[in-house]
Amino acid sequence: MSAAKEDRETWDMAVARLLGPIVTQQDRERRRVDALALAAAALRAAGADELATQAQ
Repeated sequence: MSAAKEDRETWDMAVARLLGPIVTQQDRERRRVDALALAAAALRAAGADELATQAQ
């Protein structure tokens, strides 16, 4: 398995655990917004502030 695929699967699992399941279309949109905010926070924590700004 490639590193990119492993990273994507790890991120998908983290989002599923932290943000919960998708049941309705509203859940899908809320989860997308929350996942982007989570990604931006992770980037800031890693010192990648410029990338975090792009994620929002």
